[in-house]
Amino acid sequence: MNDVQKMLDEIPMSKNQTVAVIIIGLLSALDGYDVLAMTFAAPGVGTEFGIGKAALGIALSSGLAGMALGSFFMAPLGDRFGKRAIVLASLVFMGVGMLMSAFVTSVIELSAWRIFTGIGIGALVPVIAPLAAEFSNARRRRLAMAVMSFGYPVGGTIGGFAAAALLQYYSWHSVFLLGAAMSALLLLAALAWLPEPPAFLIAKQPANALERLNTYLRRCGVNPVSTLPDVERSETGKTSYRQIFADGHWRSTLLITAVNLLFILSVYYILSWMPQLVADLGHTASFATLTSALACSAGVAACIAFGLFGTGIPLRWLAATQMIGLAVAIVAFGLASQGTVVLLLMAAAVGIFLYSGILGLYSAIVESFSPRFRSTGVGFVMGCGRVGGAITPALAGWLFEIGMSRDIVSIIMSLGALAAGILMISWRQQ
Repeated sequence: MNDVQKMLDEIPMSKNQTVAVIIIGLLSALDGYDVLAMTFAAPGVGTEFGIGKAALGIALSSGLAGMALGSFFMAPLGDRFGKRAIVLASLVFMGVGMLMSAFVTSVIELSAWRIFTGIGIGALVPVIAPLAAEFSNARRRRLAMAVMSFGYPVGGTIGGFAAAALLQYYSWHSVFLLGAAMSALLLLAALAWLPEPPAFLIAKQPANALERLNTYLRRCGVNPVSTLPDVERSETGKTSYRQIFADGHWRSTLLITAVNLLFILSVYYILSWMPQLVADLGHTASFATLTSALACSAGVAACIAFGLFGTGIPLRWLAATQMIGLAVAIVAFGLASQGTVVLLLMAAAVGIFLYSGILGLYSAIVESFSPRFRSTGVGFVMGCGRVGGAITPALAGWLFEIGMSRDIVSIIMSLGALAAGILMISWRQQ
């Protein structure tokens, strides 16, 4: 496996590899839209069903709870059956869940379908992050990770502007219908142009592995191989959570899990509540959605800068700076007044540090695990983060419900990113 991977690392990326990375970026964009869809719809949902902030917080958390389930139980299957299969299954979950969310008649039904959708989202991210790394060569690996990561804010940006336009003429249901349509289109694209990368074919050696590997190599402009590389018997067996804690891996696994969990606490507070916080200041639902879209736009620019210019900076210092920067930006947003310009500037600052921080964190998570059990490791880390993310919107809703002001709640919820940044300094690549 090392010889094949080394060869692919050293040669220029082929057209097929580039297309695969682009599809991964689009999948990440869909993930960004689907995660934010509920926040775009939140003001309309609250009005139609007549619910308070505590109940709305539970509705916002339901999708994140589904993500935790998908990360823990569905994503690890990528190490057994292939990451491509999990991508396709995730898109089915997301498409059906978004479609059914548009036709609910109660907030309970909506929460149930958001859990269903979340299972697909939760399984998707832990497999597309390793795929971005595995489809690229060594020179372009961090750029490929940047494409995957800035797909998320691109989806939030384009989806946010599209949702804002839809909400001017239609109800919140249209937000979910748009997500269902995009899921269907990307399912077709993945079926056509997303192959299984060599790392899985060599390590697990499923049926027709040699034929599939040689097809991939030919498309990359590499001569085919006559036999599969030898691997240890344990490498072709089942992957379990024990592997990510064995042979000294437990320290790095626990560290990156703690960093991710703490960072996600702050991330999903501001992602989930930003439109509602803006609406509470007296702005329209359309403007509130545009504020989130602007944050995503700023995040896109930050991720591009990371991919192009961040290579020479040690990842742990870069990611730590981004995380601490997000903590400061969340506090600043919570203190911002009703003024339109100030709100937009603070939203942009949040987007810069949030999305570049996610990129830095995802890069660290992927680099923390061997390709043999990468989906399992990434799924575990992100699953733990999703648990924290599921709690965060409901916790923030409860804090608002008992009378805490937006500035105090924002200060409290920023502490996770601050702690994550401090811990990140001690991270080391495996």
